[in-house]
Amino acid sequence: MSSTAIFEHSYYIGNYMSAILYGVELAMYYATVHSCNLSRAKDRFFALYSTILLILLTIDISTNAFWGEQMWITFRDAPGGPPAFIAHDLSVWYQIVGSTSVVVLIFMGDAFLLYRCYILWRSDYRIIALPVLIYFASFALAIVELVGAYTPGGNFFQGRALIFGTTYYSMTISLNIVLTLLICGRLIYFSRLMRAAFGNEQGAAKLYSGIAAMLAESAAPYTLVGIMFLIPYAQQSPTANVFGQLYAKFACLSPQLIVLRVAQGRTWEKDTVRNAETSVSLGWHRRRNGVSVPFNGTQLTDIPSSTKVNVTKASCSSYDVTTV
Repeated sequence: MSSTAIFEHSYYIGNYMSAILYGVELAMYYATVHSCNLSRAKDRFFALYSTILLILLTIDISTNAFWGEQMWITFRDAPGGPPAFIAHDLSVWYQIVGSTSVVVLIFMGDAFLLYRCYILWRSDYRIIALPVLIYFASFALAIVELVGAYTPGGNFFQGRALIFGTTYYSMTISLNIVLTLLICGRLIYFSRLMRAAFGNEQGAAKLYSGIAAMLAESAAPYTLVGIMFLIPYAQQSPTANVFGQLYAKFACLSPQLIVLRVAQGRTWEKDTVRNAETSVSLGWHRRRNGVSVPFNGTQLTDIPSSTKVNVTKASCSSYDVTTV
């Protein structure tokens, strides 16, 4: 099978899988907006952020579908057929729009992951210093890669565009790997800390730090698909087309899933991180005294930051919650 035929097969498969993932994004977008309390500024931001993600993904899906229609239907009988179309029309203007929308999707998603990592690590700038530098460096490379791919005679899979593209995707996927490891490590830390304090009773720990929560919070699927795309792309394999389309979709789906969890109150926030440590302190105190203390993990971790928790050391049979 020729490389052009492999390209067509991969493009076709990628389009179909992208359509399925687009349906998933529509469902998550509806659930997110439905869960948002638009009277709060934070939720309005999340609704706007989700809307922008959906618009960018729609542009990407539409341009890929239209380009496929032009290749296989409109210009099917043109001299040279689809192979000639691929050679001469890979850099048409609407493909530029589609590729630019993907780059913006990636940077919006990475920015949100940086923010989530910052929150989980208790707003420690030192933790995200290196990831932020990688983020801005990859942004500059993305611009160079787009210019090289879509200038006259440019090709996304060849020449300078391939060189800069490989460097760009290597950096941005490396950023995803670093953030995924930082977020997973932090969630594992919280999970073990709460398990040590409360044994198997901590429903909140499972809610916030279970395997599903780790996969969602760390955007692990996004990182894995990025690696699957980078390898064939660097080798100039036409199969990169499938994984490239999937990578673009997960650049939208992964941050959208995190936003949905935030809107539903199922993820770590600044107050949740701070109050989880209070919960752990209570749990250790209870276990040391060997008595039963009324504990509801979800309620305790939802205590506002303006709340002071006092434990009665004499009996440890209750604790007082007062607002300061």
